[in-house]
This record gives sequence, C-alpha cells and structure tokens, in this order.
Amino acid sequence: MTKLLMKQSPRINDATNDFLDTHFDTPDMEIIQDAIAQSHATHHTECVQGMHLIGQAGTGKSYIVEDYASNYPRYFEEGQEVVPVLYVSLIQKSTSYSLIARSLRKLTGLRRISGREEDLQARLSNRLIAAKTELVIIDESQHLTRESSAISAQHAADAIKSLMDETGIPFLCVGIDSSLDLLMGKSKFKKEKQLKRRNRRMYQVQPYQLGSEHWKDLMTQYQEVLSCTEDLTSDSMLKRMHIATSGLFGDLTPLFKEAIEIAGDSRLIDLKVLEKAYIEFQPQSELLFNPFKASMTTIEAEITHRLDAAREAASVE
Repeated sequence: MTKLLMKQSPRINDATNDFLDTHFDTPDMEIIQDAIAQSHATHHTECVQGMHLIGQAGTGKSYIVEDYASNYPRYFEEGQEVVPVLYVSLIQKSTSYSLIARSLRKLTGLRRISGREEDLQARLSNRLIAAKTELVIIDESQHLTRESSAISAQHAADAIKSLMDETGIPFLCVGIDSSLDLLMGKSKFKKEKQLKRRNRRMYQVQPYQLGSEHWKDLMTQYQEVLSCTEDLTSDSMLKRMHIATSGLFGDLTPLFKEAIEIAGDSRLIDLKVLEKAYIEFQPQSELLFNPFKASMTTIEAEITHRLDAAREAASVE
C-alpha cells in the first residue's frame, strides 16, 4: 500500500512577506488623516461632525483610513473592551439594516445578529457608548446606495444621522463617487440633505498625476524598499510605471508582489522581471502592449493619448 504524503501548503517568498508588511506613507496620507483627526476630535461635543472621503477604486482610500484606525487599537479598561475607532467594511448591496448589524458584529465579535432594525440600532448605540468609541469608519459606503430605490439610500443616511445624534460619535463614510448619494440625497430627498449638514468638508483621493512630485515621492519610497536595478525615479521608469498602473496606489503593491516572487532568491528586479510581473498582475489589461517591454516611443504615444482623452472628457463635463 502506498503511503500518501500530505503536501505542504504553498507559501509566498519571505522577501515578498517582508515587502507586504512594509508601511508606505502616501503623499496625501498626512493631509487626509489630519482632516479625519479634525472630525474625530468633535466626538461627544456640542458640534459632532462627520466626514466623507471619496475616490475611484485603487486610489488608496482604504489604506489611509485603515492606517488611521490602527493608531487607535482596542484595549481593556476595568474588564470593559474599549474601541476608540471602529472600522467597518460593507459588502455589496448593503442596507441600513445590514449596516447596523455589521457594525454591531464588528464591535462585539458576535457572529449571529438578529432582531428588528430599531432594536438593533438601540443595541449598537448602547454598545458604542459602553465601548467609549470616538469615531466610526464606514468603508465601501457606496454599497449603501446601489439599490435602485432612493428610499434605501435615504434610510441608510438617516440611520447614520440618528446614530451620530444618539451617541455623539462622528461617522466617516468612505467610498467611490456614487456614495455621495448618502451625503447629498437622491432626487426625491434633495431638499433634506440632513447628513451633509452634519459633515465637515468632503475630501477626494485622486490617482497620482504623471510628472507630479507626489508620483515621484511615491516611487522613491518603493525604490528605497525594493532591490530594483532599474531606477524607479528615472524619467523613463516614472512613465512606464504610470502607464502600467494609471497612477493608482492600489495597483503598485500587487505589481511589485509579482515582481518579487518572479525574482526569487536573487531579489533583483529589472525591466525583464517587471515585464513578466505585469502579465501576471494584469492579464486582461486594456493596453495592447506591455509597458515594461514597449519602446519609449510607444509609451510617449500612450501618454499623449491619455492626456487627449482626459481633456476631451473634461470639455464634455
């Protein structure tokens, strides 16, 4: 009889793990986190103010708010768990009920949450107060506005407003542009705008622009962390990296993760390694060429094409 040997689970390289554990300070992180802190500081005052943070997928919104939340970890005080900042990430097609239930689950660790929405909201309010929570972050808040009914989005906005009133805790909503329906209200409820009146200034995270100091600063951080034989801060590599990622912070980590895995023990990342990494990182790219293989003439032509497309889109708006 043949003895079956259990295979070891696959693992990524140690160098890859080290890279994934690295903290990067995005150029706009300090500005936005300072704004979050201003909202955070209004907890339990006579003027509690929430905040809205928007931006397209991949711009680093979640990275910024999760980093902020990590600065305020949970701890125990006289047997009671204190949760200074509660971070909640929503799932698709969320409603006011699922927002409340998910927040309660995240706060308490309970797996099963059931009951009427009104009762759950009262429980959540009491638990937030007991946990001495000072700020609630609702990530992926656009899922609260995906239902076709304007009433659904308004119910979610009303729930957030009520929780702020009941607890004295500001709420930070994070999402793509469509999440603004929470703040502004849909057509039927435009005149109410109740949540907007309880918020400070809205902030928007955008992709980094090619040629900007912010893009170069970000590439400098990666150059310092990685063993790149190619200078990521050179003019040609700044352009290639921007074409590959469209200036999205969220695309840099998966691209370099693939590059480190491909480089293996040598840990040396050159243009050939990045060329292979791009194929794995984005196998269904809309580009008709690999930005780490193409000539600079092709790269420059693509840059011009994108600039023209951006100008045309701006003129239409």
